[in-house]
Amino acid sequence: MLKPERYFNIPTGIEYRFGEESKQVHELLYQNMGPTTDLLRYFPDNLYLDRCRRLPTWETGRTAAQVIAEPLGIDATGLFSFFVEYKFSDSERRAPLKGVDTRFIGIIEREAWLTYKRLTAPNPLLGIYLDGQHTLIALFYAATYAPELLYANWEHLIQPIDDERAIRKTIAQPQIKSEMGSTGSGTPWINFDIRTLKPLERFMVEDLFWEQAQASEAVKSCKKMLFGK
Repeated sequence: MLKPERYFNIPTGIEYRFGEESKQVHELLYQNMGPTTDLLRYFPDNLYLDRCRRLPTWETGRTAAQVIAEPLGIDATGLFSFFVEYKFSDSERRAPLKGVDTRFIGIIEREAWLTYKRLTAPNPLLGIYLDGQHTLIALFYAATYAPELLYANWEHLIQPIDDERAIRKTIAQPQIKSEMGSTGSGTPWINFDIRTLKPLERFMVEDLFWEQAQASEAVKSCKKMLFGK
Protein backbone atom coordinates (compact mmCIF):
# COMPACT_ATOMS: atom_id res chain seq x y z
CA MET A 1 0.00 0.00 0.00
CA LEU A 2 2.81 2.40 0.80
CA LYS A 3 4.00 2.54 -2.80
CA PRO A 4 6.90 4.52 -4.32
CA GLU A 5 4.45 6.74 -6.20
CA ARG A 6 3.71 8.35 -2.85
CA TYR A 7 6.49 7.31 -0.46
CA PHE A 8 10.24 7.22 -0.30
CA ASN A 9 10.92 3.84 1.30
CA ILE A 10 14.14 3.17 3.18
CA PRO A 11 14.34 -0.51 4.21
CA THR A 12 15.84 -0.68 7.69
CA GLY A 13 15.48 -4.35 8.65
CA ILE A 14 18.51 -6.60 9.08
CA GLU A 15 17.89 -8.45 5.81
CA TYR A 16 18.18 -5.22 3.84
CA ARG A 17 21.04 -3.73 5.82
CA PHE A 18 23.32 -6.76 5.90
CA GLY A 19 22.34 -8.77 2.82
CA GLU A 20 24.16 -12.08 2.62
CA GLU A 21 25.47 -11.62 6.16
CA SER A 22 21.99 -11.13 7.66
CA LYS A 23 21.68 -14.75 8.84
CA GLN A 24 24.98 -14.47 10.69
CA VAL A 25 23.97 -11.13 12.19
CA HIS A 26 20.63 -12.56 13.32
CA GLU A 27 22.39 -15.47 14.99
CA LEU A 28 24.95 -13.25 16.70
CA LEU A 29 22.23 -10.98 18.10
CA TYR A 30 20.13 -13.95 19.19
CA GLN A 31 23.03 -15.63 20.98
CA ASN A 32 23.70 -12.40 22.86
CA MET A 33 20.16 -11.19 23.40
CA GLY A 34 19.59 -8.26 25.74
CA PRO A 35 18.47 -4.62 25.73
CA THR A 36 21.52 -3.54 23.71
CA THR A 37 21.51 -6.18 20.97
CA ASP A 38 17.69 -6.22 20.86
CA LEU A 39 17.79 -2.65 19.57
CA LEU A 40 19.15 -3.96 16.28
CA ARG A 41 17.46 -7.36 16.44
CA TYR A 42 13.97 -5.82 16.56
CA PHE A 43 14.59 -2.61 14.65
CA PRO A 44 11.55 -1.65 12.53
CA ASP A 45 11.27 -2.94 8.96
CA ASN A 46 10.96 0.27 6.94
CA LEU A 47 11.18 4.05 7.16
CA TYR A 48 8.67 5.88 4.94
CA LEU A 49 8.70 9.53 3.88
CA ASP A 50 5.41 10.81 2.45
CA ARG A 51 6.05 12.67 -0.80
CA CYS A 52 2.57 14.24 -0.69
CA ARG A 53 2.48 15.45 2.91
CA ARG A 54 4.83 17.93 4.60
CA LEU A 55 5.00 18.25 8.38
CA PRO A 56 8.37 19.85 9.22
CA THR A 57 9.49 19.60 12.82
CA TRP A 58 11.00 23.07 12.65
CA GLU A 59 7.74 24.75 11.55
CA THR A 60 6.48 24.91 15.11
CA GLY A 61 3.23 26.67 14.30
CA ARG A 62 2.02 23.92 11.98
CA THR A 63 -0.58 21.57 13.48
CA ALA A 64 -1.65 19.68 10.35
CA ALA A 65 0.20 18.21 7.42
CA GLN A 66 0.50 20.34 4.29
CA VAL A 67 -1.16 18.59 1.34
CA ILE A 68 0.98 18.48 -1.80
CA ALA A 69 -0.84 17.98 -5.13
CA GLU A 70 2.03 16.21 -6.90
CA PRO A 71 4.62 13.93 -5.24
CA LEU A 72 7.76 15.81 -4.28
CA GLY A 73 11.21 14.72 -5.37
CA ILE A 74 14.39 13.76 -3.57
CA ASP A 75 15.21 17.42 -2.78
CA ALA A 76 12.01 17.89 -0.74
CA THR A 77 12.28 18.94 2.91
CA GLY A 78 10.08 18.34 5.93
CA LEU A 79 8.25 15.27 4.60
CA PHE A 80 5.99 13.50 7.09
CA SER A 81 7.93 10.38 8.08
CA PHE A 82 7.43 7.27 10.17
CA PHE A 83 8.72 3.73 10.66
CA VAL A 84 6.55 0.68 10.09
CA GLU A 85 6.81 -2.74 11.72
CA TYR A 86 4.76 -5.46 10.03
CA LYS A 87 3.26 -8.33 12.04
CA PHE A 88 1.07 -11.25 10.95
CA SER A 89 -0.84 -13.54 13.30
CA ASP A 90 -2.88 -16.62 12.40
CA SER A 91 -2.86 -18.16 15.89
CA GLU A 92 -5.94 -17.29 17.92
CA ARG A 93 -5.58 -17.60 21.67
CA ARG A 94 -7.52 -20.50 23.18
CA ALA A 95 -9.05 -18.60 26.11
CA PRO A 96 -10.09 -14.97 26.73
CA LEU A 97 -8.20 -12.54 28.94
CA LYS A 98 -9.89 -10.17 31.40
CA GLY A 99 -13.10 -10.21 29.38
CA VAL A 100 -11.34 -9.72 26.04
CA ASP A 101 -12.67 -12.22 23.51
CA THR A 102 -10.04 -14.32 21.75
CA ARG A 103 -10.92 -12.68 18.43
CA PHE A 104 -9.50 -9.43 19.80
CA ILE A 105 -6.32 -10.71 21.45
CA GLY A 106 -3.14 -9.76 19.63
CA ILE A 107 0.35 -11.03 20.34
CA ILE A 108 3.83 -9.53 20.05
CA GLU A 109 7.19 -10.70 21.31
CA ARG A 110 7.87 -9.24 24.74
CA GLU A 111 11.41 -8.10 23.93
CA ALA A 112 10.21 -6.51 20.68
CA TRP A 113 7.54 -4.54 22.56
CA LEU A 114 10.11 -3.40 25.14
CA THR A 115 12.46 -2.33 22.34
CA TYR A 116 9.76 -0.22 20.70
CA LYS A 117 8.99 1.38 24.06
CA ARG A 118 12.63 2.43 24.35
CA LEU A 119 12.76 3.65 20.76
CA THR A 120 9.63 5.79 21.14
CA ALA A 121 10.40 7.31 24.55
CA PRO A 122 9.71 11.08 24.49
CA ASN A 123 12.47 13.66 24.45
CA PRO A 124 13.46 15.17 27.81
CA LEU A 125 12.24 18.64 28.70
CA LEU A 126 14.90 21.17 27.72
CA GLY A 127 12.72 24.20 27.12
CA ILE A 128 12.98 23.83 23.33
CA TYR A 129 10.50 23.02 20.55
CA LEU A 130 11.55 19.36 20.52
CA ASP A 131 10.45 18.76 24.12
CA GLY A 132 8.29 15.67 24.46
CA GLN A 133 8.54 14.68 20.81
CA HIS A 134 9.23 11.06 19.98
CA THR A 135 9.92 8.66 17.13
CA LEU A 136 6.86 7.46 15.23
CA ILE A 137 6.74 3.70 14.74
CA ALA A 138 3.52 2.26 13.34
CA LEU A 139 2.51 -1.34 13.89
CA PHE A 140 0.68 -2.77 10.86
CA TYR A 141 -1.02 -5.85 12.28
CA ALA A 142 -2.77 -8.57 10.27
CA ALA A 143 -4.83 -11.12 12.22
CA THR A 144 -6.67 -13.82 10.30
CA TYR A 145 -9.15 -14.33 13.15
CA ALA A 146 -10.00 -10.68 13.92
CA PRO A 147 -13.14 -9.11 12.39
CA GLU A 148 -11.36 -6.34 10.44
CA LEU A 149 -8.32 -8.49 9.53
CA LEU A 150 -6.01 -5.46 9.14
CA TYR A 151 -5.23 -2.99 11.93
CA ALA A 152 -2.65 -0.36 12.82
CA ASN A 153 -1.60 2.04 15.56
CA TRP A 154 1.49 3.75 16.91
CA GLU A 155 3.72 1.47 18.94
CA HIS A 156 3.98 3.88 21.89
CA LEU A 157 0.21 3.53 22.45
CA ILE A 158 0.14 -0.27 22.66
CA GLN A 159 -0.16 -1.74 26.14
CA PRO A 160 -0.64 -5.29 27.47
CA ILE A 161 -4.12 -6.38 28.53
CA ASP A 162 -4.66 -5.83 32.25
CA ASP A 163 -4.39 -9.51 33.09
CA GLU A 164 -1.35 -11.18 34.64
CA ARG A 165 -1.55 -13.88 31.96
CA ALA A 166 -1.05 -11.27 29.24
CA ILE A 167 2.64 -10.84 30.05
CA ARG A 168 4.88 -13.91 29.93
CA LYS A 169 7.48 -13.52 32.67
CA THR A 170 9.69 -16.48 31.86
CA ILE A 171 13.40 -15.96 31.18
CA ALA A 172 14.44 -15.91 27.53
CA GLN A 173 17.85 -17.33 26.67
CA PRO A 174 19.57 -18.65 23.53
CA GLN A 175 18.81 -22.17 22.31
CA ILE A 176 16.02 -22.69 24.85
CA LYS A 177 12.36 -22.37 23.96
CA SER A 178 10.91 -20.30 26.77
CA GLU A 179 7.38 -21.21 25.67
CA MET A 180 6.95 -24.95 25.27
CA GLY A 181 4.76 -25.97 22.38
CA SER A 182 5.24 -22.68 20.57
CA THR A 183 5.31 -22.91 16.78
CA GLY A 184 7.07 -19.54 16.54
CA SER A 185 10.30 -18.29 18.01
CA GLY A 186 9.46 -19.74 21.42
CA THR A 187 10.31 -16.44 23.11
CA PRO A 188 8.02 -14.78 25.68
CA TRP A 189 5.23 -12.53 24.47
CA ILE A 190 2.68 -9.98 25.57
CA ASN A 191 -1.00 -9.97 24.63
CA PHE A 192 -2.77 -6.73 23.73
CA ASP A 193 -6.35 -5.84 22.87
CA ILE A 194 -6.60 -5.50 19.09
CA ARG A 195 -9.43 -3.03 19.61
CA THR A 196 -6.89 -0.53 20.94
CA LEU A 197 -5.56 -0.49 17.38
CA LYS A 198 -7.53 1.15 14.60
CA PRO A 199 -8.88 -0.64 11.53
CA LEU A 200 -6.19 0.00 8.94
CA GLU A 201 -8.38 2.19 6.73
CA ARG A 202 -9.20 4.49 9.66
CA PHE A 203 -5.54 4.69 10.71
CA MET A 204 -4.47 5.69 7.22
CA VAL A 205 -7.03 8.50 7.12
CA GLU A 206 -6.62 9.81 10.68
CA ASP A 207 -2.91 9.26 11.25
CA LEU A 208 -1.26 9.01 7.83
CA PHE A 209 -3.33 11.79 6.20
CA TRP A 210 -4.83 9.72 3.39
CA GLU A 211 -8.01 10.62 1.54
CA GLN A 212 -10.91 8.34 2.55
CA ALA A 213 -11.56 6.91 -0.91
CA GLN A 214 -7.88 6.17 -1.51
CA ALA A 215 -7.49 4.46 1.88
CA SER A 216 -10.60 2.35 1.33
CA GLU A 217 -9.38 1.13 -2.05
CA ALA A 218 -5.87 0.43 -0.78
CA VAL A 219 -7.09 -1.63 2.18
CA LYS A 220 -9.54 -3.51 -0.02
CA SER A 221 -6.72 -4.48 -2.40
CA CYS A 222 -4.45 -5.47 0.50
CA LYS A 223 -7.10 -7.76 2.01
CA LYS A 224 -7.65 -9.41 -1.34
CA MET A 225 -3.92 -9.98 -1.78
CA LEU A 226 -3.36 -11.36 1.76
CA PHE A 227 -6.62 -13.20 2.40
CA GLY A 228 -8.27 -13.61 -0.99
CA LYS A 229 -11.28 -11.53 0.07
